[in-house]
Amino acid sequence: MSKLSDYSKFDHIDSDDESEADQKPTAASDSTSSAQSTAATAPVPAIASGTTKKHPTIPDRYVFSYSGQKIYEWEQSLEEVTIYIDAPPQLPTELAATYIIVNINPNRLQVGLKGNDRFFIDEDTFDKVKVKESSWFLDEGVITIVLAKGFRGQTWEGVLRGHKSSQNSGEASRPGIQESVDPFVKQEMQRTLMLERFQEENPGFDFRDASFNGEVPDPRTFMGGVGYNH
Repeated sequence: MSKLSDYSKFDHIDSDDESEADQKPTAASDSTSSAQSTAATAPVPAIASGTTKKHPTIPDRYVFSYSGQKIYEWEQSLEEVTIYIDAPPQLPTELAATYIIVNINPNRLQVGLKGNDRFFIDEDTFDKVKVKESSWFLDEGVITIVLAKGFRGQTWEGVLRGHKSSQNSGEASRPGIQESVDPFVKQEMQRTLMLERFQEENPGFDFRDASFNGEVPDPRTFMGGVGYNH
């Protein structure tokens, strides 16, 4: 299968050869037990787990990498998740955004280039997204995607949840990407959102240097739940 583009940043992240899925079935003379044995020992496509680390210079921003390659940077607020992807450098100077495809769905994000056979990113999002309130734009070589959270105040532990098919769903398995953070980073994320919530609910106070004793509470459910502005 050809790569998405010649730009390595937009190469497909997993190396699965989908042509294997199109191979012809075994001959009818094969025994049932042999077919069952083959099915039982066939490798199951794995979820490709990357690493999420704090940005070295920008507060409350994170960098998601896979196999040592930065895939995107991202940050979140009570209402939104913002993703920053470096666009391929070979895009034309004029009307560069017209060559980019960004499909924002309620539970899925797709990013790619027009005229290519697959997307650079084609994965389930961490949770539900409000499509009508989400948007994207290209500026100074960076694709910025703003996803409106389906649940205000929810802590997203990553942008992508990956593709996990249930054994009973009948859905075909395929490799995917999964982003997750360690408990310490999750606590930092929740602290940022809790301070944003405190500031919103108490505009006359400054919570920038506030700290928590013990585990940081869930900003979505703490004290009756986060309020909604709309």
